[in-house]
Amino acid sequence: MNDYPEKIWLHRCNSIEKLYEQGDEYPNVEVDVVFRKNRKFDVTHDVDTSFNLVLEPYFSYMNETDGKIWLDIKNLKAGNKTEILAELNKLVETYRMEKDELIIESSNWEALRLFTENGYYTSYYVAFDKPNDLSDRELDACIAELQKIVDGGAVRALSFPGWWYSVIKEELNRPIDLLTWRHRTTQLALLASHKGRQMLKDPQLKVILIKDKGDYHR
Repeated sequence: MNDYPEKIWLHRCNSIEKLYEQGDEYPNVEVDVVFRKNRKFDVTHDVDTSFNLVLEPYFSYMNETDGKIWLDIKNLKAGNKTEILAELNKLVETYRMEKDELIIESSNWEALRLFTENGYYTSYYVAFDKPNDLSDRELDACIAELQKIVDGGAVRALSFPGWWYSVIKEELNRPIDLLTWRHRTTQLALLASHKGRQMLKDPQLKVILIKDKGDYHR
């Protein structure tokens, strides 16, 4: 049973079957999407792969259950941000979801600014190498870049792999929401570890994505 439903979300819920299977345990999920030329959100982790699954069933399900969706948009860029915003607005209006019931994530923080300005909860995907693989100088440069992004107000949160958690907590020194994932960690393992319990108690850390493949992982 999920004792932290608002904080522990399901990672990579890229099939409707997985959503239905895990929905009672995890009311909030992360979904990978690619925005295609037909103006549809294609639910898939990889740009070169399609399962012909669109986002509408997810929005319909969440409308009924009051769940939330973390959308990892794989190909958000300056050239398609306006189209993506328009289609997202249509989905929100059609399925009567609030904009803050979505997390709009991308590694393109410049493009995310448009969504932030239009009332969406946005998160910059931190794609740096592991801290242990970086020199002190490189680490300082990474933190300085994140501080600049945060100070610019383009996004409302930072999202990053769990191995960046301690460094960002200790060095960022900015009042911005943090989101992370322990996608190789089960809920039980997270609850059993000292680090996991520390993360769950951290009020600045709003969401932790965890692994629960079930029978319909994609």
